[in-house]
Amino acid sequence: MSAVAMAAPVAARLAEQARLLLRDGRAEEALPMLDRLLHLGVPGTAALRAEAMLLLRRLEEAETAADAALEECADAAMRGLRARIRLARGDQAGAVDDAAAAVMAKPGDRPARLLLASALLEAGRHDEAIWFLGEAWRAEPGNATLQLRLGQAFLRAGRYEAASELFTHCEAASPWTPGVAALRAQAALLAGDAGAAADLARAALARGIVDGAVHSVLAHALVNLGRLEEAGPHFAAAARLAPDDPYIAHLAAAAAGTATGRAPEGYVTALFDGYAAHFEPALLSLGYRVPGLIRRAVERLRPQAMTEGLGPVLDLGCGTGLVGVALSDLLRAPLVGVDLSRRMLDQAAAKGLYAELRPADLTEALRRDEGAYALVTAADVFCYFGLLEAPLTLCRERLAPGGLLLFSLECAGPGEAWRLGPEGRYRHAPDYVAAAAAAAGLRLLECRPEALRRDGEATVPGLLVAAEALVH
Repeated sequence: MSAVAMAAPVAARLAEQARLLLRDGRAEEALPMLDRLLHLGVPGTAALRAEAMLLLRRLEEAETAADAALEECADAAMRGLRARIRLARGDQAGAVDDAAAAVMAKPGDRPARLLLASALLEAGRHDEAIWFLGEAWRAEPGNATLQLRLGQAFLRAGRYEAASELFTHCEAASPWTPGVAALRAQAALLAGDAGAAADLARAALARGIVDGAVHSVLAHALVNLGRLEEAGPHFAAAARLAPDDPYIAHLAAAAAGTATGRAPEGYVTALFDGYAAHFEPALLSLGYRVPGLIRRAVERLRPQAMTEGLGPVLDLGCGTGLVGVALSDLLRAPLVGVDLSRRMLDQAAAKGLYAELRPADLTEALRRDEGAYALVTAADVFCYFGLLEAPLTLCRERLAPGGLLLFSLECAGPGEAWRLGPEGRYRHAPDYVAAAAAAAGLRLLECRPEALRRDGEATVPGLLVAAEALVH
């Protein structure tokens, strides 16, 4: 008997054991077996390895393994696996392509169609996602999970009345469906009725529902109602029930007054990924002034840019690209945008203004960048930092000789250097800003009090700060 023939039963046993481990989520234990199977050249090993890497969140390796597996067998299952990997990596367009290919290969496969709906939803193609989910729910009208997913799609699409109707029906038919109480309250909150959201959340808690999301929605509703002290215990309860959620942890710290020097990366990513689809119209409806203030500061401090042009420009926390729009007619060199939220960057890319868009943490992006910029902007970015010395130093290192740094801040009250507000953003005092700029090697040109936007009937007091690098 040949060595290959002798190895076949061993390989089959190893492959089966690896599948069982992966099914149980024990990817680390499966890896040595997969390495052995790869060494033996066993077909199908790349697909198993892709699953293992996805479970371990080693996403680049997962996609490489999935690519290799698709070369062996481009069936619906492998297309679906790569779609899930691409979704996890933030590649919504690639995920849609793979999920659609899986549906075409196996049109009647329900999981494939639901995966395509998820990919479409993440890509912002809400109407198509709603169609697939609606079709699935119509086929199984008693399936509360499908009804909930359809309601979430309506929620993501901003169709709050339809979402609320589905959640209300779902809760009446199946009141203990996980998540339905929180989603019903969230629909009311997003529709602008914070009072109704608070009532729904309190009613759910009174029924004995233990859910961090219910506490979170109630806390947000109370903040919207101006009842900040009441919100604190609910942020804390939400954080205890979801200890790995950086978004809630940061808001709980803000409510408790236990601020760290900056908001966690996970908080900022979650915040703006969630806002991306509706961020720009919502912000503009609040009379958001910062991009215009930055434009006016350029006109005031670098008047030659009006005739000679401007650039290169680094737009930190570029979001959907509103600063790029404000400066677009002045650009004579590349505009580079940086943001943690891939969904925000998708919105910015659609404007066609940016030479490059980088999904990255601000400090890491500045450390890796080797450019020298005529202008660095940070509109509503440093409100997620308490301590400013380190990010300002990194900005100074990226300025070309004569380069200008422009950024906005929310303004702290008298006697405060900086503090974390209950809404999760930091506020800074002018004296502290001046000291932090000097420590970073920057010469402060302006620190102008400005209203940044509306907040209900009031305006948000802020600062528009301009600085340039000191010449040594």
